[in-house]
Amino acid sequence: MKIADEHPPAQAHFGLAAVAASRAAAVELDPIEHSDAGAVDYSGPLLVDLDFGAFSHAALVRMADEVCLQMHLLVLGFRNAVRRRADAAQEREIATRQLIGIAGVAASRLASALDSDLGPERTQVRACRMLALHPLLNPAAYVTAETGSDTVTVRRGDAHEDGAWIDLVGPDETRALAAAVQALDPHLDVEVSGTDEEWSLRVVRRDQPARVADEVAVTRFSTGADWQFETRPSLPIWPV
Repeated sequence: MKIADEHPPAQAHFGLAAVAASRAAAVELDPIEHSDAGAVDYSGPLLVDLDFGAFSHAALVRMADEVCLQMHLLVLGFRNAVRRRADAAQEREIATRQLIGIAGVAASRLASALDSDLGPERTQVRACRMLALHPLLNPAAYVTAETGSDTVTVRRGDAHEDGAWIDLVGPDETRALAAAVQALDPHLDVEVSGTDEEWSLRVVRRDQPARVADEVAVTRFSTGADWQFETRPSLPIWPV
């Protein structure tokens, strides 16, 4: 790579200011607890690949929170871009349909990582465990949500004020929430009650399976939807 001096320096994107002014951009995540075994930061030699197994549990939790927060920042930028090209109703429907697809695919990946020894009669419990980890409801410093054995309670907070993903679901809009739990079991569904200020979700089981949402089916076409981490050696890089 070569930096050509004759080219003008890169300029900040005009949409950056709006995202930088969001509550998401100012979120402070909890510091990493240093008592766990493993690395707690990125210090050390520059490596060609990242060995997640070398990090402590606390550091991995913090990484997951950071990734979820990055997703919300991207969503805010996406919604701002769509607003410049569509009216309010169109923008909200586009953003919601995007969320439905992502919610279902993300839930599938999380579900495959969860223990499955609870039995089919306890899939509601697994669904709530999955929702507790889902980017829609994380990080806790940004999205105000509490998860029980088969319920989720959401209260209005910073993520709502920003217009992040959680602002697109609630008592009057459950499609993304249903897509998430149905990724675990198509017989599952959600019942949501409350107001825009506070609502509760209960995972229920239906006799008939739901079909896969069109938005989820389209999202699954992406090769990234099936991407898997692989164990690879982290060899040092020597810049020259």
